[in-house]
Amino acid sequence: MKKNIYPFYLSVFGILLIIISPYILSHGMFMDGLFYATISKNLANGIGDFWHLHLNKTFFPVFYEHPPLAMGLHSLFFKVFGDSIYVDKLYSLLTYVITGIIIVRIWKKLIINDSNQTAWLPLLFWVITPIVFWAIPNNMLENTMMIFTSLSVLFILKSLENRRFIYLILAGFSIFCAFLSKGFVGLFPLSFIFWIFIIKRNISFKRFFIDTMVLVFSTLLPLIVLYFVVPESIDSILTYINSQVIGSVKNIRTVDTRFFILIRLFLELIPVFLLILLIVALTYKNKFSNSNIKWFWIFLLLGLSGVIPIMVSLKQRGFYVLATYPLFSIAFALLIEERVSYLMKKINTEGIRFKIFKYTSIAIFVIGISLVLYNSNKIGRDKHKIEDVHAVAELVQDNTTIAVEPKMITDWSLHGYFARYHYISLNYNTPPVNEEYLLVYKQSDFKIPTEYIIVPLELNSYILYKKY
Repeated sequence: MKKNIYPFYLSVFGILLIIISPYILSHGMFMDGLFYATISKNLANGIGDFWHLHLNKTFFPVFYEHPPLAMGLHSLFFKVFGDSIYVDKLYSLLTYVITGIIIVRIWKKLIINDSNQTAWLPLLFWVITPIVFWAIPNNMLENTMMIFTSLSVLFILKSLENRRFIYLILAGFSIFCAFLSKGFVGLFPLSFIFWIFIIKRNISFKRFFIDTMVLVFSTLLPLIVLYFVVPESIDSILTYINSQVIGSVKNIRTVDTRFFILIRLFLELIPVFLLILLIVALTYKNKFSNSNIKWFWIFLLLGLSGVIPIMVSLKQRGFYVLATYPLFSIAFALLIEERVSYLMKKINTEGIRFKIFKYTSIAIFVIGISLVLYNSNKIGRDKHKIEDVHAVAELVQDNTTIAVEPKMITDWSLHGYFARYHYISLNYNTPPVNEEYLLVYKQSDFKIPTEYIIVPLELNSYILYKKY
């Protein structure tokens, strides 16, 4: 790395650390990520197995909602580092570190001259996207899938230069791993060669067809091997497809319009658009060759290939397309790379302004690290709920079941925190039968069975009862 470049990287990572500092090493996370962390911890402790994942005794005793690879990889970290909450957060952070490295490697394949000078640009566009820095501390499956989709793109780019079929096979295997991490949303890199053929027109139709077939076959081959070697794996995958994929398309509706995901994409990219406008404003008097325009369209269309299929279903969430944001970041960075390179050549690295920027970037990075450490082991989300879970667990033994009122069936994070921290299951069947303890909401209209009495325990949102 050239001497005058490192302040740009420090600024990028410093800004990111400041943004995520309240959450990256603190307790609490989004419900989905909490479930995945709990399942991973259980798998590491021998509760459930890779093809039959397990959340708790009463809520997803067999978890087929998603393929198992991301949780399986996460479980390896629990095996090595123990059950600490830091394992959840550091695993999630590591997925971003790896993806960031891949983004830079892709950039260096696209920008031949002075790629080091601007390799920080796609990283900056990536980390200022709100959904991206939101997902870092929340342990989404898309975080792991993003590694494999980005890696497949890098391998396909490498296949254009040498060792063609080796890299295509590696790309296909990466796409298979993306599928095994989050399902069909990870298959969109299969379109990459098509967009290169259509936009760049530097490969023949014969090569496009052969390379695509090799890529598809390399993606399917591991599934074929699994079918013969581990037949139960196919049963697990088919159960996922029937319940989660087909069921979601037919029965589940979380948005009012199929265009939700496109609207959300545009809103997430607003910080990137504003930065582009600023750079264009600073260089509008200059003319540029737009030599990267074809690669811009290829990466833009590749990113949209991962977004538009989501519109098939009315079950949509913004983070479903998280793996496309590295590609959009690269695309928009390519659009203004020449302008940024022009501005950087004008920088006087010996001047006072650059020195101020250099020391400011160091300060930003140090502040980011300091804030992360300051907020470590605090409760960054669901503070009252986590406090209540720990308070109840002081009386209720781990690996037991407590009764709850039926309304708590949708208190998803409560299930998750009890399972993650103490492997306590919640039974919402009425009336309670074998459970020694009963938990209800404050101001609840639930009729307490006569054999239960209040436990004098100060909780934020709940009341605990015990059989006498």
